[in-house]
Amino acid sequence: MKYITEVKPRVEKNVITRVKRILRGGKGRFNVKAGQEVGPADIIGNAEISSGFRILNLSSLLSVSPKDAGKYLKREIGQRIYKGELLAFKKEWFFAGKKVITAPTDGVLDSLDNQTGELRISFLPKKADLPAGVFGVVEVVDQERGQVVIRTEVSRVHGMFGSGRSRDGFLHILGKKDDLISRTFLKGGYEGQVLVGGSLIYKDAISVAISAGASGIITGGINASDYRGMSGPLVFPRKLENDIGISIVVCEGFGLVPIGGDIFELLSEYEGKFVFIDGNKALINLPSYSSSSIIRVRSTRLPELQNNELPEETKYTERLAELEIGMKVRIVGSSYLGEQGKLVAIDNTQTLLPSKIKACLVTVETKRRKIQVPVANLQIIL
Repeated sequence: MKYITEVKPRVEKNVITRVKRILRGGKGRFNVKAGQEVGPADIIGNAEISSGFRILNLSSLLSVSPKDAGKYLKREIGQRIYKGELLAFKKEWFFAGKKVITAPTDGVLDSLDNQTGELRISFLPKKADLPAGVFGVVEVVDQERGQVVIRTEVSRVHGMFGSGRSRDGFLHILGKKDDLISRTFLKGGYEGQVLVGGSLIYKDAISVAISAGASGIITGGINASDYRGMSGPLVFPRKLENDIGISIVVCEGFGLVPIGGDIFELLSEYEGKFVFIDGNKALINLPSYSSSSIIRVRSTRLPELQNNELPEETKYTERLAELEIGMKVRIVGSSYLGEQGKLVAIDNTQTLLPSKIKACLVTVETKRRKIQVPVANLQIIL
């Protein structure tokens, strides 16, 4: 008897693809050109990023009306000033002395509001270098849009679903693949990192990760209510364009489900390395950290770009295949959910299950044991 079931990709290795590097948060310039080969540590561009501003109520500090505050300002609007330099000065009558206001920080005098007497000082912009992050070949340099397209080699992980735009960062594994990640599990210092959780990440831990500046989260499972709060109604398949300030890829499904060994082992190899995560597409791209990959990148040609934009990554189209002994499979039913192994036997005789439903059973050999499940509870994995 033939049994047909879904085929699901999990991990693809040695994929030649394109990645986009963007100068975020400020104006800048790239110093590479199309056709140039780059390595992960190569600085391909830099930008000046605004660091914020500070407000001083000048009229209050000088004890004058808001409209008169500008008379005592010793620097012009638009001028740069450094911490400790004279900002404003007012001489008092007779023996009252004088009032001296110095700059509390380095910055630029941005504006003075004559209605409130508030002086705005913009902090001096910071220079931010952009590394390539990958071994690859530059295909497009778009100075106007502030982006570079690089052809490179990656290992690709396909999650089940997720949320959030494309981001990048250095991978940091929080613990074991079956840990429950709550806010007490996070210690801080995650700026620009992609965090790998365990079998479930709670809503409070996601909030802490956002506050700590993390770029992304990779987890085995998530509560359906928490995911619905990020992405809206649970309707599949659909095109997602959600973002809550962090990108999340759920690898296994809803509830408490450890990250599969195939994915967790690969992620463990990338601890501390630069990766790309796209929650809305449930994709994780792990750039090759072997310099020899550039040889394959050089010799591989990809379809032409349209308007210098990356083609839309289409989520893997579902396909079906016949179950065969020896195939690698994943259990998707409520019992043994997420376990993986090799299909070693198929029983064509129907068995009465505790639910009073009759079904043909298959035997799956995992690393720890052999288990029997209904044939409908299997998924072929690549």
